[in-house]
Amino acid sequence: MRSKWGVFLLLCCLWWWAPGAKAYVLGDLQGKTDFREEIRVEAWSTFDRGSGDDSYTFGSSKMRLGFGFSGHLVEAYTQLHWTQFVGLPTKAVFGTGPLYYGQNNGAQNPGYAAIAQAWLRIKCPRVKGASIRLGRFVYNSGLEVLPGDPTLRWLTQKRISQRLIGGFEWSRVGRSFDGFQVVWDQHLWNITLTAVHPTAGGFYLRRDDPTLGGFSLHDVSILSMATTLKDTYVPGLEAQLFYYYYNDNRHLGADPEVHTFGGHVLYTRALGPGRVDLLFWGAYQSGVYAGLDHSAYGLALEGGYKLAEVAGQPWLRVGMWYGSGDDDPTDQDHNTFFMMIPTLRIYALTPWYNLMNTTYYFAQLILKPHTKVTLRSDLTRLYLTEKNDAWYLGSGITRPDSFGYSSKPSGNADDLGTMWDLSLFLKDLYRFRGLQGGLNLYYSHVWGGDVVANSFPQDDSMDFFYAEAIITF
Repeated sequence: MRSKWGVFLLLCCLWWWAPGAKAYVLGDLQGKTDFREEIRVEAWSTFDRGSGDDSYTFGSSKMRLGFGFSGHLVEAYTQLHWTQFVGLPTKAVFGTGPLYYGQNNGAQNPGYAAIAQAWLRIKCPRVKGASIRLGRFVYNSGLEVLPGDPTLRWLTQKRISQRLIGGFEWSRVGRSFDGFQVVWDQHLWNITLTAVHPTAGGFYLRRDDPTLGGFSLHDVSILSMATTLKDTYVPGLEAQLFYYYYNDNRHLGADPEVHTFGGHVLYTRALGPGRVDLLFWGAYQSGVYAGLDHSAYGLALEGGYKLAEVAGQPWLRVGMWYGSGDDDPTDQDHNTFFMMIPTLRIYALTPWYNLMNTTYYFAQLILKPHTKVTLRSDLTRLYLTEKNDAWYLGSGITRPDSFGYSSKPSGNADDLGTMWDLSLFLKDLYRFRGLQGGLNLYYSHVWGGDVVANSFPQDDSMDFFYAEAIITF
């Protein structure tokens, strides 16, 4: 306990000192520090199966402090991470509370500090734009390039990135990856090769320990190859082709060895009084899953229209997702789309489902009534793609001894439910000694369908609310 609070006090001292040293010079190197503190309170009223607690509230703090420097040929960065929980529920059966509680050995107020990132990037002096990064870093698939166009940038960050590989940063722990990344970046295109092992994290605090219970995350290998055509080639257009290889050799049952081939296309242009946007993302998978021949696919189609010159800048978007399922679990084929190790919360703002054996349709309205205020509301209708398959939950590996996904029986039904949610983002509410403060508020209501009712007969509806204060420099 003393060591925990010692680390906590050290981070607090560094936090107080660092705003005055946000940027500095070390010879010909440019240095910087950065800080982010997220204080969140989550309140859940969950599905009820007649046992355990279906309502609970808990608090958490997630603090990150980074130090880095960059020069002509070299760049380095180290980030310290501290998470502290307060009042985790002991008898809850759904939502994030029982995951944090159960995966951290039944502690109500656990806390832990770790090194979230520690990497070195070496730039090639003879090949412009070429570099290699070694160490521990965060990798988000689809974000190899950040477009210059603001509409494309939002779509890349919120509707493309991390569908299959992600840092899971919305969770109170997050995850990183150990390995290397080779980048060849040019004005018109980018090629990125990444080879890594995932760290623990997500719901499990000990993200710096790759082993537990005789299992090791070094037995999970991930390879990513992505080629991106930037929006500098055709203004308003970004396109990418990717290949992902995922091999989990921990012998936990599923042992997937999956090859994923796919790509995305984003397009936006002025049309009439506003701006239209179109999105396509698709992937095909082959390989082995639980000793069966794996063949699956996923598909996203979305479009929107934004009136940027109208008060509130209303942006209405609609779309659909199709993740294949397995219509015959008794044969020698496995056809359920496999999400690998994503950041689920981007695509399920209340994470009570994932993209495996799921089909959904959504409408989304985004308003920006002030430069510091953003409102977003989504209405999503969900089904199981194949009722002979299952209702899947999870966002990939969290602990070395856990596969990362679970399932519940469909009950021979395919109606998963309907969700409505509302997000409010308030940024730059105050400034003090270089610090900036913001506030995020979120609420959702779920009307569970027959699939949910089969597993939770007492109550198939759910409410989720959280408030999060953010301090950064």
